[in-house]
Amino acid sequence: MAERFFQHVFPNGLTLLAERMPAVQSAAMSFLVPAGTSNDPADAGGSANVLSDLILRGAGKLDSRELTDHLDRLGLQRSSSSGLYHTRLGCAALSSRVMAGLPTYADIVRRAHLPEDGFEAARDLSLQAIAGIDDDPKQKMLIALRERHFPFPFGRNSLGVESELKALTVDRIRQDYAKRFHARGAILSFAGDVDFITLKSEVERLFGDWDGSPIITLPGKPAVRGVHHQDQQSEQTHIGIAWPSILETDPDYYTVRLAVEVLSGGMSGRLFTEVREKRGLVYSVWAGYSSLKEVGSILAYAGTSNDRAQKTLDTMLAEFQRLTEGVTPAELQRAKTGLKAATIMQGESSGARAGAIAHDWFIRGRIRTLDEIKDAIDSVTVEKVNAYLKANPPGPYTIVTVGPKPLEVGR
Repeated sequence: MAERFFQHVFPNGLTLLAERMPAVQSAAMSFLVPAGTSNDPADAGGSANVLSDLILRGAGKLDSRELTDHLDRLGLQRSSSSGLYHTRLGCAALSSRVMAGLPTYADIVRRAHLPEDGFEAARDLSLQAIAGIDDDPKQKMLIALRERHFPFPFGRNSLGVESELKALTVDRIRQDYAKRFHARGAILSFAGDVDFITLKSEVERLFGDWDGSPIITLPGKPAVRGVHHQDQQSEQTHIGIAWPSILETDPDYYTVRLAVEVLSGGMSGRLFTEVREKRGLVYSVWAGYSSLKEVGSILAYAGTSNDRAQKTLDTMLAEFQRLTEGVTPAELQRAKTGLKAATIMQGESSGARAGAIAHDWFIRGRIRTLDEIKDAIDSVTVEKVNAYLKANPPGPYTIVTVGPKPLEVGR
């Protein structure tokens, strides 16, 4: 651990993490700034999404074009996005190039220009994305499912609210940037060919005097949940189902993950086998664990034709209930193989590891090794899974459908 994983929390609240991967020459950076959808201003939903674009339209001494050209010349494969808790900036390249780009990222999070013409373009992109939701009923359903199942503000649509985006001004977005882009709660993680002593010194030089104001939080509201239908005339019906589960930090986390893997682990999963292969009810079906810091959930989806929609919903609910009867040793072994394979593949990517250690720190306050994760998966027994499933049946359900007619639940 001491030779591979490193961590340091600066006095202003910025956390620096690193994982040294001796077998690679590249490095990746993941920068989480605590300006996400969940703490968008109450009347400015979508502000973080606009900011994730706008902060790249000029920073420090570089205007928008110069900033893009500079990062391109460094050869950085980069990304930016707004998530529930953070605005995320990422890049990957040869280690020396990532280090060379770090001062520019300091300018982006601390000295972004936020130009007025760039603001209009960034806001218009968000408005176009919202306008396109009606043309994507699956996305429309998943947005509604999250809004109803998760307590406010954790179910907010990351794209924002159309009326609030239209009312957003460049002055308001600049005020939001000044309030939320701070060091406290920010996580800067690196993985790959990195020297932590050099890295720490450079980060301290660039970010040591960054303001450490407290993280902004919004007052919560209970989840709506229940059954909800959105009418949309189409040839297809989209079904979303969610129910509460344990937190990612719970000792039974991998028990739940493996049970869900049995339910929906690719083509051998029960949902694919029973709902699609045997009955031919759907063109797409899946279920997965959803990890929020405050609440865990299982989310499931099916897309089907209108005449098969009711049968699809009934069959899915029956499969969820059947899971309480237990899994077989063969099913559990397949689930373990799949989950460990995904873990091993992640361990070979510096970009994936930079993101994973940042996620671990945010959720758990520490970094886990790949061996720890694999050992936790291996420690789960059939008896443990079946005892958990028997004691924790699925439900209560949040169900959202989008299509030409509502479906009956529990008939």
